[in-house]
Amino acid sequence: MKKDVLVRVKGTQTNDLGETDTIELITEGRFFIRDQHYYILYNETSLSGMEGTTTALKVEPQRVTLNRMGTAEQKTTFEAGILNAFFYVTPYGTMKIAVLPSKVQVDLTERGGSINLEYELQVDQEKISDNQLEITVEYLENYA
Repeated sequence: MKKDVLVRVKGTQTNDLGETDTIELITEGRFFIRDQHYYILYNETSLSGMEGTTTALKVEPQRVTLNRMGTAEQKTTFEAGILNAFFYVTPYGTMKIAVLPSKVQVDLTERGGSINLEYELQVDQEKISDNQLEITVEYLENYA
């Protein structure tokens, strides 16, 4: 059964100069379990720069697959130590990007929880930044 949830997504990017940029998105989403995997769905907003895009996360104990569909499209798999290259499609063009995760920590139950990802972002096989992505899921009924 799908549940309405509050999804918090906090992304932090640190470039080679040590400059850090953080963005946080808080939105409503859906959370469910299928075939013993957790799924999180939410709509991106103008804050993330991807308004009109739906993000779906498939969460397994050691692997997280992010799939964006809409005005921006990408499919990325985060699995510690495994380089994953993908095409990031936007209305302005397409880029080939890769991520090399160093940490994939999943702490989810049927009541919600969190995902913590740490990864290196690469373009043309060159490191662009170190990134952290923290995603938390809470049932909306906790706020009633």
